[in-house]
Amino acid sequence: MKDFSFNRYHNIVIKVGSALVAPDGHSCSTQHCLPLANFIKKCQRLNKQVTLISSGAVAAGFNTLKPTEGSLSLDEKQALAAVGQSKVINHWQRFFDNHVAQVLLTAADINNSSRSHNAKQTLNKLQQYGVLPIINENDTVATAELKFGDNDNLAAQVANLIEADLLIICSDVDGLYDINPHDNPSAQLLTYINDLTDEVMAFGTVSHNPQATGGMQTKLQAAQLASQSDIDTIICNGKNEAYLQLLHDKVPGTWIDSNKQITNQIQSSIRITNA
Repeated sequence: MKDFSFNRYHNIVIKVGSALVAPDGHSCSTQHCLPLANFIKKCQRLNKQVTLISSGAVAAGFNTLKPTEGSLSLDEKQALAAVGQSKVINHWQRFFDNHVAQVLLTAADINNSSRSHNAKQTLNKLQQYGVLPIINENDTVATAELKFGDNDNLAAQVANLIEADLLIICSDVDGLYDINPHDNPSAQLLTYINDLTDEVMAFGTVSHNPQATGGMQTKLQAAQLASQSDIDTIICNGKNEAYLQLLHDKVPGTWIDSNKQITNQIQSSIRITNA
């Protein structure tokens, strides 16, 4: 494995899932969000630009509307999201002295060149003002054909949009294993991946958490998308604050290396050859 240096990353996208924002599935919790907010502030003090992708809107609205337990219809989920999104933003704002900003996106916003350009400009301006952008999918209007599918994919697309160099996916698992650790205690954590081959992608499994919309497969797909833009990905356990290891130049879970240094060397060689 190559030597890991957190110092080389300057533009970071952090994705936190519902399992961390709303562990009980019915309300926001400080348990995992407060430590993550403190990590974000430490990154900012190191002059790193941070953008946060936060799930949890549907769960946050649950205790307010109190829908019938069980499978929720699309309009019920959208109503919960409409109520819960403000709760999620207010929840995060409590942990920061500086302002945070809510940014809601759909896949159509990213896929449309004009709207994606406007979104990028807005996010850049928020960073210039020292405001932390907190992004979620606009669940109140997104339908099947407009949805990202999950916030892992949203995080990767935002990372591409703002030309980030690191995507951190905070989950409730330690990283990618060679087999499902919830089914097999002999599973081995894969700490370094430099090529997302079909074999590696096959290690992904569906989520074991009923509050999550994705699983390890969606995280690998997000990493694959990020790698295409030379963005590294870290998949780590947000419940045990593994991301703090990054401050000590240690890999906290699975580091998916986009090999951008190799890519840059190849491109430089091509330029020299063509000169």
